[in-house]
Amino acid sequence: MLKLKLSLLAVAVTILVGGGIPAQAFSYEGEHIENFESVVHITKSGAAEITETIDYDFGPSARHGIYRDIPIDYHDGSNSYYLTFSLQGVKDGSGNTLKNETSVTDGNERIKIGDPNVTLTGQHRYVISYSLGPVTYQKEGRPFLNLDVYGGGWQVPANHFSATVSLDDNAKLSNISWYGPAGVSGSNPTINVENVPAYSPITINANLPDGYTSNFLEANKKRPVDLWEAVKVTLIVLGIIVLVVGSITIVFARWWSARRKRKNQTVIPEYDPPEGMLPAGIGLLEDDTTDAKEITATIIDFAVRGGLKINREESSFLGIKRAKYTLIKGQEPPDLTQAESILYGAIFKSKESVKVKDLQIPVEAQEFRSLMKERLTEKGYYQKSGNIFMRGTLTDEGAKQWAKVDGFKLYLGVTEKDRLKFSDAPDKTPERFNKLLPYAIAFGVEKEWAKQFEGIDVSKSADWYSGGNLAAFSAASLASDLSSSFSLAISSNSSFSSSGGSAGGGVGGGGGGSW
Repeated sequence: MLKLKLSLLAVAVTILVGGGIPAQAFSYEGEHIENFESVVHITKSGAAEITETIDYDFGPSARHGIYRDIPIDYHDGSNSYYLTFSLQGVKDGSGNTLKNETSVTDGNERIKIGDPNVTLTGQHRYVISYSLGPVTYQKEGRPFLNLDVYGGGWQVPANHFSATVSLDDNAKLSNISWYGPAGVSGSNPTINVENVPAYSPITINANLPDGYTSNFLEANKKRPVDLWEAVKVTLIVLGIIVLVVGSITIVFARWWSARRKRKNQTVIPEYDPPEGMLPAGIGLLEDDTTDAKEITATIIDFAVRGGLKINREESSFLGIKRAKYTLIKGQEPPDLTQAESILYGAIFKSKESVKVKDLQIPVEAQEFRSLMKERLTEKGYYQKSGNIFMRGTLTDEGAKQWAKVDGFKLYLGVTEKDRLKFSDAPDKTPERFNKLLPYAIAFGVEKEWAKQFEGIDVSKSADWYSGGNLAAFSAASLASDLSSSFSLAISSNSSFSSSGGSAGGGVGGGGGGSW
């Protein structure tokens, strides 16, 4: 029997394992960049001195400011590349210094601009000056520049973008090529682009004069560390030791509190998910963690709700069959939560379909996780305040809801020998299999759930799937592939390409949004 190999969600799954974006990062209707100007100067030290003037329009929605993510770690197979970042200043359009804070998360330098006690609407100007280096490397024995002057991580579109790249002593770039959205091209060091879609990088490739710099980006070369940095590292190590001991204590206290509350509950079988609980939500409440299962479950839930379709194409090479999958956008499901909306929008962006192999959503996946925890916290299932030991831990109300969730898991994951205990369960229909499949995936019991439908044709209920051999389709084959091929990992970090020739393959760039 041929199996229905939906390796696609595997895609979405581990992609997600990447990057930390704050839960607040979210693009509201009408939010956009009115104008983005990047002035880049490549020094003889191989570093880029960059000033970005960003006219950001928040629209009618009240926000606090923007954040800017700049990659400083890159990974290309077994090689890693490390850049040094230095922030020179953050100002408004009048030259006033703006409140900001910096942090490093998952290889990205984050500049968070704004005041949490002040909200903004409409258009505001941000002028960010920083240095990043080295950004040059050797290609065919010559100094070469492969720089993303506009990053592919911006969550909103830009009405206008411009960039100018210059060198010391009026030296000139040569063999200039620009890459980006459709229509972007040019051979000059200055470029202007109208209507840049969200998530669309713009990259310059060019040669520098021979001998211009001897400081190149090299594989696995660590950042230089000065004396003060060495002192800070020592202090950090000592702090880590204290932190580890303290963290172990805190983790144990939190685990013991949740365990005690769960142990005091009575669990009885439930035949439907608790009211208002999403597949990812029940997966989180079941074990207090959100991982690939919850992301996969949510994407399948989009399909079940008509939000997307999955098309499978099979090819063969040297007798080895390979399946390729495409996600086709459907009607966006109504009443999506903020977390779901971010994930759904990230899958398709401005496209009507996307090949699974091209799916890249690490940032949004992390945001999805954070927002799901926030949602359950707002419902009273996790502590919203309190001391460091208790904040974020399961509440008494959360433990009661957990009992319902665990009772639902009992029903979905029942084995053959225990099936008679559920004699009063609802009839097993293809529609019921389809409806509850996302929940079974979130629990990790999709195989057990499928086992209950042996001998029942469930293909007609899976109208979100096309291609392959539907005659050989079965609940068991679908569940088997969801629990195997979907676990494949897709790189979640920024990718570095030393070959150039495409947008988004250079150093720099990054992205941003509002908070």
